[in-house]
Amino acid sequence: MSEVELPDAGERMIPAFHHEAVVYAEHIVRYLFATRFVRGKRVLDVASGVGYGADLLRSAGAAEVVAIDRSPEAMKYGQKHHSKFQPAYVVGDVESLPVRSSQFDVVVSFETIEHVPDYQRFLAEVKRALRQDGLCIVSTPNRDVYVEGNPFHTKEFTFAEFEQALASHFRYVETFTQDDWIASAVFFPEEMEGADKPLGRQPSLFKAVGKSPSETLYMVSLCSDVPLPEAGQEVVLTSLYEMRYYLQEIAQRDAEIERLKADLSERVAMLAQRDADLAERDASLVEKDATIRELREAYQDIWRQMGALQRSFGYRLLAGYRRAIRRLFPPDSLRGRTYRRSVQGLEAIVHQLAYLPRPRRPQR
Repeated sequence: MSEVELPDAGERMIPAFHHEAVVYAEHIVRYLFATRFVRGKRVLDVASGVGYGADLLRSAGAAEVVAIDRSPEAMKYGQKHHSKFQPAYVVGDVESLPVRSSQFDVVVSFETIEHVPDYQRFLAEVKRALRQDGLCIVSTPNRDVYVEGNPFHTKEFTFAEFEQALASHFRYVETFTQDDWIASAVFFPEEMEGADKPLGRQPSLFKAVGKSPSETLYMVSLCSDVPLPEAGQEVVLTSLYEMRYYLQEIAQRDAEIERLKADLSERVAMLAQRDADLAERDASLVEKDATIRELREAYQDIWRQMGALQRSFGYRLLAGYRRAIRRLFPPDSLRGRTYRRSVQGLEAIVHQLAYLPRPRRPQR
């Protein structure tokens, strides 16, 4: 078989990536809860992801486990990495399961219903796959508590909505609550060293904080048309790995905030400089407007003076004289040319006389 690897796209839990994270504990605790009901049973794991849960169910004594997921890559990954107890891997659509009716004793489907476009059809398919006395174990995040904006979710449920949806398909429904906790434990040294295994000696558990069932992060329900089996509680402890991650994330965001503050300060300074430049331009425009008004007033005054001049006796006399000259000495006539040359010569003589040195007065 060729090498099969999957990227961590955020859509599914992959133990190879998330083993020390809280999300690993969230998923494993549900499968451990389900192992109580599968010994000797034929089990269907719907939307099984990469198959770690299907292998765990098979290891708990299930007679048969079939894992179905729409992703061929996830199924190939499961065959390669999670086949120690040999569950069967099948590619299929959860709204049209590729199984016979009444084929399974138990159907497990965790964090699936919120992803499907038609959750009623999904539940109908789950019930079709079950025997009449079969058991469905299903979970989903609580819309009132879960972080908003998951791009992979099409329908999220409140506690009451989830129970109502299940009750429309099954006669008996019992919903358990699941949440994340920070725990402090005292262990024997050999228990402290162990990982991915139950504690050898049952510890005493003490819970310091309480909350309403409707305010828990996830709901896990048992559903059937016959009275439900007795169930217990399940706890999985993980490290504070994600607290370190959150602290690193907070530090990165603090640094980003400081960078944004500096950028904002720089932009505020730029805006202040632009405001100052605009104020200076406004002052210059006001000054230019005043100059334009002065020039307009001076222009109007010149026109008034010209009008007064044109109406004066001297101007009218001069204008009459010029008209008479044009009539007596037309520009294109011989007389006109002779007259203009005489005037030009006279002007030249006057110009020369104007620049002659003045005679000195005799000294007395």
